[in-house]
Amino acid sequence: MKICKRCVMNSDIPNISFDDDGICNYCHLHNKIESQYPLDGNQTDRLKVIIDKMKEEGKNKLYDCIIGISGGCDSSFLLHSLKTMGVRPLAITLDNTWGTEIAKNNIQKMVSQLNIDLRTYTLDKEEFDDITKSFLMASVSDADAPSDMAIAKIYYMAMAEYGIKYAIDGHSFRTEGTVPLGWTYMDGMYVISVHEQFGIVPMKTFPNLDIDYWLDRIRNHKEQRIRMIYYFDYHKDVAKKLLTDLYGWEWYGGHHFENHYTRFLKTYLLPRKFGIDKRYVEFSALVRSGQKDRLQALEELKTPPEVPKDLISMVKNRLGFNNKEWLAMMNSPIKSYKDYTTYRSYFIENREMFKEMLNQGLISETFYEKYTK
Repeated sequence: MKICKRCVMNSDIPNISFDDDGICNYCHLHNKIESQYPLDGNQTDRLKVIIDKMKEEGKNKLYDCIIGISGGCDSSFLLHSLKTMGVRPLAITLDNTWGTEIAKNNIQKMVSQLNIDLRTYTLDKEEFDDITKSFLMASVSDADAPSDMAIAKIYYMAMAEYGIKYAIDGHSFRTEGTVPLGWTYMDGMYVISVHEQFGIVPMKTFPNLDIDYWLDRIRNHKEQRIRMIYYFDYHKDVAKKLLTDLYGWEWYGGHHFENHYTRFLKTYLLPRKFGIDKRYVEFSALVRSGQKDRLQALEELKTPPEVPKDLISMVKNRLGFNNKEWLAMMNSPIKSYKDYTTYRSYFIENREMFKEMLNQGLISETFYEKYTK
């Protein structure tokens, strides 16, 4: 087992490589993004240019931008920040019907106290449960891809409806890192392919993101997703305290634990079936950013993620698994997105086009690095 000399990523991580100094390629990607968004004392001025442009373009509209919120720390902090900077956001949230009460309460606390309009997109429970079960039956580690595609789609739907060009994205490479392609893949065709093979309920209302719609929105309408948190010296513990003190916001116990299903994936399905512990990615990001001690991170990783009592039975019962079917699903041969139809070949074949889109700020560095190579 080879471990990166800087972070905690190791040779079991997909697509990893090490330089002569023992530093992994994920650290080099971190450095690349860091050089594009440096915390050099001028980041506030660079962010102000973006904010001023948002306000100018939103001058005769109801909103300057949209922001997706989940009740989690990152999006709640950004909601607070936008309001502080005088931006008029429309908050949107995807209710995939798996959210915790803590997350729902956090959303209401934030938007009501900040006086921000909220638009909720609620998925059809029967339809989405069928799509969710399909991904479990497909035996792939990308079991949360449908939710991610739906979130992306409602971003663009809201921007189209209100004539908004900017969506605020809560991702932070300094605290979350970049999940390897071999652990997580997502695109709209992938969702269709898996559901066609394993689904029973027709996909009629699910907001899936197909490639033609996506390319039209970003190329022809120049809609952008701004990763605004990149411009902050962002420490999650500091953000949690600020949110708790100002709004009565409540911590839900862990990264992505604001949703029952994502908690099930992170603590149970991924580690036990696929041998995937996403804490390696998160801890590595925190170590690179100086927010976590490397030796402490390595020690914590020796203990498996804790699975909440009754979580597994809740997922089994809701999705209609009996014990025999559950064991068959957990022990079925592991597959990947490569076993299904996806847009992956299109991304690779059109790498130069996506490079130009990257240069125009229409796609993220992480998308380009993961999907087009």
